[in-house]
Amino acid sequence: MKPKFSRTGVLLPTVFFTLIFAPLLLSARDTQIITILIEGRQKTLNVSSPGGMTAVDMQSGRKVFFPKGSSYRVTPVPGGIDIRGEGFSDMFRLIPKGESVRVNGRAFRGGIILRKDGSLLSAINEVEVEDYLRGVLPRELSPAWNEDALKAQAVVSRTYIMANLGRFAKQGYDLTSCENSQVYGGLDCEQNTTSEAVRATAGEVLKYRGEIARVYFHADAAGHTESPEFVWGSSEPPPYLKGRREPARNETPYSSWEYEIGFEELARVLEKNDYKTGRIKRVVARGKTGAGRVKNFMLYSETGKTEIKSGKFRTMLGGRNIKSTKIQNIINGRKSVVFKGSGWGHGVGMSQWGAKELAEKGWDYKKILRLYFPGTRIAKY
Repeated sequence: MKPKFSRTGVLLPTVFFTLIFAPLLLSARDTQIITILIEGRQKTLNVSSPGGMTAVDMQSGRKVFFPKGSSYRVTPVPGGIDIRGEGFSDMFRLIPKGESVRVNGRAFRGGIILRKDGSLLSAINEVEVEDYLRGVLPRELSPAWNEDALKAQAVVSRTYIMANLGRFAKQGYDLTSCENSQVYGGLDCEQNTTSEAVRATAGEVLKYRGEIARVYFHADAAGHTESPEFVWGSSEPPPYLKGRREPARNETPYSSWEYEIGFEELARVLEKNDYKTGRIKRVVARGKTGAGRVKNFMLYSETGKTEIKSGKFRTMLGGRNIKSTKIQNIINGRKSVVFKGSGWGHGVGMSQWGAKELAEKGWDYKKILRLYFPGTRIAKY
């Protein structure tokens, strides 16, 4: 995936790009407003705000104030959207009188765009980058960790945002609130330690040759990060993403794990992904990368041999089952196979548990980032 370097902030469907919204886009550019999908294609949504909120129709400009103290049900109706008897077009914005709006019980800073998608509803959070990060960090790592590990994560997460603005522009937003972007919990999950890490690094990103760097992170590299070409098939990864050995590591919760799956279940999983193997007899690793990760898995079955790239194999079985492709042993039984490995995640970029350990050894966040992304520099976006 090539990063997009859009600086427009709010990204809405093209049909709504009219003169009415030009001032909104200019404001978004000045304050770095981004748009995050927080609820996708729901039958109904419930919204409220502790200080009350104003709904602004994004076609007509009509405004309706909804007082505090009540939760309002939003439903799609023919020709638009209804919120407690008030009709709107297919898209309107909720602007809180206070600091947040609740959507299905979760509080979010900034405003909310409610949009009709066919016969369903989606909710998109319009939020400043720094406020968004306050709701990301506690979901991506423990707020109890050393402050320099938290600062390193803040810079990496902010860099990821800026490199991926407009990634989902065709769908009408910048990023999602789940793992295919960054996990985002909104106001309710904010913690003092992670918010302070965001504040202390405000505006800081990693750049390479003057451009926003393409960064990634994961839970635990198990001693050696991976080069992206072995994970996503990148043809020419930037030099700062090449796999490298970590300093001496202590044990982590993911230093050793195992996962067992029956051959029958494995065959069903593969068939759902268009691999028709029939009865599987054994699984073996084919080749290792410099980081010690499996390149491919070979499956021997009654129909012959099937070779699958390790990243795809892991995705099919689930990243919480096959935690990484750094697998030291595969034990084939009569009816099942056991995978024994270490680490968690794709292994590219910064290891969060590695950053934690380095911070505890006295490394500051800038030194940690130099280790995981050599050749980049910290700058304001």
